[in-house]
Amino acid sequence: MNPTLDRWFAEQVPDLPPTEVLTALLMASQLGHEVPDDVLDAWGREVVTSRRIVDQSEPEFITQARRRGWSWARIADRLGLPSAEAAEQRQAALEAELDRTHPQNLPGAWRA
Repeated sequence: MNPTLDRWFAEQVPDLPPTEVLTALLMASQLGHEVPDDVLDAWGREVVTSRRIVDQSEPEFITQARRRGWSWARIADRLGLPSAEAAEQRQAALEAELDRTHPQNLPGAWRA
């Protein structure tokens, strides 16, 4: 985890049960804990990183599902998409999103 977040959780939210970092940040914030700027910076980085991981993983999930013979309808259902057509269109949208969110295209978002 990020050292800034480790320190903040240890000092400000020591009783928070172990969980995924974004869930922990959301819970701490909703419980009314003050979120200082350095934690907000680290939180934003976690959001960008997690979004990128999901955007990279989803097309591979679709590729693997199609290889296994999954229908577009089944893929749509698994991903919470409204239709088979939406699942098919998702591939192109994700390619565009991966290009948009590449660290070279968003250097400020990836700064530590």
